[in-house]
Amino acid sequence: MVIILHMSQLKQLASHTAIYGIGHILSKGFYFIFLVPYLTRRLDDTYSFGVYNELYGYASLLIVLFSFRMDTALFRFGSKTGSLQKAFSSAMVPVLVGGIGLVLTVYLSADSIADWIKYPDKVFYVKWFALIIGLDVLMLLPYARLRLEDKALKFTVYRLLNIVITIVLVFAFLEGNLADTFSWIPKLDDVEYVFLANLIASLSMSIVLSPILFSASLKDADWNQVKRMLWYCAPLVIVGMSNSINQFFAVPLQKFFLGGNYSDNLSNGGIYAAPQKIAALVSLVTVAFNYAAEPFFFKHAANSEDRSVYGKIALAFTMFMGLIVVGIICYIDVLKYLTDVSKYAEGFVIVPILLFAYLLLGLYYNISIWYKLSDKTTFGAYISLAGVALTLILSISLLPSIGYIASAWAALGCYSLMVILAYIFGQKHYPIKYPLTGIGLQILVTVSFVLVALMVNGSQLSIIGCLSLNTLVFGLYAAVTYVINRPFVMEQIADARG
Repeated sequence: MVIILHMSQLKQLASHTAIYGIGHILSKGFYFIFLVPYLTRRLDDTYSFGVYNELYGYASLLIVLFSFRMDTALFRFGSKTGSLQKAFSSAMVPVLVGGIGLVLTVYLSADSIADWIKYPDKVFYVKWFALIIGLDVLMLLPYARLRLEDKALKFTVYRLLNIVITIVLVFAFLEGNLADTFSWIPKLDDVEYVFLANLIASLSMSIVLSPILFSASLKDADWNQVKRMLWYCAPLVIVGMSNSINQFFAVPLQKFFLGGNYSDNLSNGGIYAAPQKIAALVSLVTVAFNYAAEPFFFKHAANSEDRSVYGKIALAFTMFMGLIVVGIICYIDVLKYLTDVSKYAEGFVIVPILLFAYLLLGLYYNISIWYKLSDKTTFGAYISLAGVALTLILSISLLPSIGYIASAWAALGCYSLMVILAYIFGQKHYPIKYPLTGIGLQILVTVSFVLVALMVNGSQLSIIGCLSLNTLVFGLYAAVTYVINRPFVMEQIADARG
């Protein structure tokens, strides 16, 4: 009976992950298929692409800081039957304060901030991003509510709509020459039209989500619960900010520590950022999994004391991620054309390193859920601070000597440390039995096949020859994965048929 329960839970999680995955992959697919290739070719140089990635790195940090991670608090306090409306209204209070506070603070100090990030003549960058971030902060809770209510399809449609609006506006500004048609549209550089498109898209989505936003009511808010939410999430803000630095701060760090002038450093940062987008394809599954898994884990914990399902999920995740990692390396000669190869080819050396970094990040999301379920979120802060400390140490010390590849090694080192610490602390405070032998063996097999695929890519074969041989490598990897995990795979197949 317990096994049947586990299998139905895994099927439910897989179903939700598939829905979130399709939507996330479609939205990011539009981004990778249309926007990344277009921008790497349209923007005159790698410097502009570096600027693009630097500013969104800052944005990721500020969204976490000013949202207070209330989306996670909503999962924690709104998971029980009948508690959602009160939790949603309570969580909206700090979000409104944070969003309004962000915009006012940044606007009042825009000149100083622009000087600090070395854009003294681009103060409007700061003001525009204040509005983008403020709107994105407001939209976090409506999106989280849709996830908690299992409205995965609606969530997916809204996320797709956001990226579609952005892409359409980017093409309209850059190819439609709207500034020549409408005198009220300012004359801007190409990358600045991308920022403007994002601002308009964020405003549009805030209007679309306004019915959910306005469903919050002060009369439904529980001020004691607001305090408990803030206390619960305070360490998670540190976690989120640390994760933003670990994931999105490579280019800002390169700008200040690569050793050249700011312009040259950002140009090299652009060369790093384009291949990093290809490696980030593997993170599509990680994000989709996290969208589905976080509310699933909270609901399961609220209704069952059995924790063994978490170990099964970790193994299934590692197997699936391994297929994606090996697949990307096998077909990297095709995927690299998603960028302007003439500008960014040298940066693709970072892709294998980052793929394993993102695989470990996904495992960390899985293994670290214990501190949220047990309300020991301070441990999340400790682990994340250790990770960001290692990221900063490795980046600052290695960037001047080995260049932007240091950022990739820093990411791998950071996520390796975080997985280890999350497991050690978790076994002490919230024991979960993970199939460590199976997970470790799967990672070892993945590393071995990636090395084989890299040797094929580095051979003297033609592109067709490399792709053909690597197709065999990928097929063999899938077969080996099945063989070493056959009992687990057959269990899932039997449940699916049942």
